[in-house]
Amino acid sequence: MTALRDHLNLFARRFALALHRTARLPASAAPADDDRPGGSERHLPGAGTLVGLLAAFVFAVFGLLLRGNPAGPAVAAVASLFAVLVLTGAANESAVFRLAEALAPRAGHGVIALVVLLAARIAAVAATGTVSEAGVLAALLAGPVVSRFAPLLAAHWAAHGATEDAATVRVAALWCIVPVLLLGFAGGLPCALLALAGVAAAWIGLLRFLRHRPGGFDAARAAALQQACEAAFYLGASLGA
Repeated sequence: MTALRDHLNLFARRFALALHRTARLPASAAPADDDRPGGSERHLPGAGTLVGLLAAFVFAVFGLLLRGNPAGPAVAAVASLFAVLVLTGAANESAVFRLAEALAPRAGHGVIALVVLLAARIAAVAATGTVSEAGVLAALLAGPVVSRFAPLLAAHWAAHGATEDAATVRVAALWCIVPVLLLGFAGGLPCALLALAGVAAAWIGLLRFLRHRPGGFDAARAAALQQACEAAFYLGASLGA
């Protein structure tokens, strides 16, 4: 019984730290850090569930308020994205801007990269919402979860399959199962499969691009990979819906 309680306490502490890293809670609310490799990282996809729930809730509210309005899905997509930016502090989006500015030969590419990324997310979510209300809500729930798994898998690949990274990847993958199944049920099997295919394409393409650029797989590149995979997830879901 004591072992079970200790295990649950460890899980709660690690998950709380993952939530803090995802939702950018005030510093005073930050839980004690965990010095074990992959301690909280493995629960980042689970913390992404909070982001997905907020995104789906805001989209549903605006969708109901604007039901029958042709621009309703687009407005709901913008409102949903805005709510997510507030919750997360736009930390990963800011990382996309900084990385694009650092890698580009001249200034201005950061703005372009960020505008294209956000526009793609809004357009894909709005397109899915026009076709399937249940599908878009499931996609908004699953997108932040699956996309937060992608950088962990990339870190595991960069570490050449280290044991602690393998354990992190296994636990993180478990968080993705239920949201993906919900998307397949609500939006249809093609919707889920094409969403995952979009993530795979973005994952491979961006890593191949970054491999030929100076620097290792740092936090900024992980954040950019998460954003690219989330946008690709919504694009794939819109095609499948």
